[in-house]
Amino acid sequence: MTPLQVPVLTLTLDGDNEGVHSVVGRWSPVPVERLLIGRNASDARTVVGAMLVLCRHAQCAASARALAASQPTFSPVATNDEQIELEAARETLRRWLIDFPRMFGGTWSSDVIAQWAGLGSRARIADFCERQVFGMPAARWLALSKSDLASWAAGTGTLPARWLNGLQKQAARPVSILPADVLRSVRKNAAEMLLDRDAGAFEASRPAWPAHADLWSDPGTAPDLASGLMSTRLRHLALLCANRASAAAGGLRCGDISIGWARCARGVLVHLARLEEGKVAAYRIVPPTWWNFGRANLLAAALRGLPWEAAQPLAQRLVLLLDPCAPYRIEVNRRA
Repeated sequence: MTPLQVPVLTLTLDGDNEGVHSVVGRWSPVPVERLLIGRNASDARTVVGAMLVLCRHAQCAASARALAASQPTFSPVATNDEQIELEAARETLRRWLIDFPRMFGGTWSSDVIAQWAGLGSRARIADFCERQVFGMPAARWLALSKSDLASWAAGTGTLPARWLNGLQKQAARPVSILPADVLRSVRKNAAEMLLDRDAGAFEASRPAWPAHADLWSDPGTAPDLASGLMSTRLRHLALLCANRASAAAGGLRCGDISIGWARCARGVLVHLARLEEGKVAAYRIVPPTWWNFGRANLLAAALRGLPWEAAQPLAQRLVLLLDPCAPYRIEVNRRA
């Protein structure tokens, strides 16, 4: 995730001189949605492919599945799962090479960074990760127990292992982690999500909605949110390297609303559409960021009650771990 002057995501840390009381995330609407209204399905797919750069393969797959599901005779459309997963793995590694050292310490050598451009296949990514990330084949790393994982972090010389080891040593606030089941929530709230949105920034404010974009698939606990997220990111990358990742994309229909989804580096991405007489009448893109930084999110629980000198640097780390791709800005509202 890269800080920009014009952010996609704005996080506001609110509190008094004692520390942080609350965290509110606001997501800027995606302009391409407005460009799709009135177009037929084939034209809409072309616009999505031309306009969206972030997680492009995942965006195109989610859009294609949503528009296919909107047809009277719903037949699943073929999408290139290999490209979606390759994109997720490459984007994960790009952020680890560029952004993570600044936040978590250490440096990659210039020749390691230069290798990213050549990681054009899952096989090459798996080989790179075996040498530079896991220090072993991904399948072997996935078989490590929790105690073995701690030993791996402490005793392996790779930079990601050192990051995890450092976070585990600093852990001070244990966290319970539950699966989010984003798609179940989307099915239940499809009509509201498609239509009930203001013209400005988008705020996920329903307390019963998922607190993250399916970052965790099993319930459990972690020493703290940062080390838990780092472990989860490592596991996701290992699953991609070992060809064990969950389905990359899919589609379904809820009444007259069609839903397409895809898994990208940030979590589950969702597109919702409603067609009338073959043309797009309503369209909504729900990015993983929307779940990861809504009011019910994990970030707020991790920062609430912390003094500012601890909360601000931790917020930077957690934002990067929760959602490593979208441009963001962190604002502070510190009342006297």
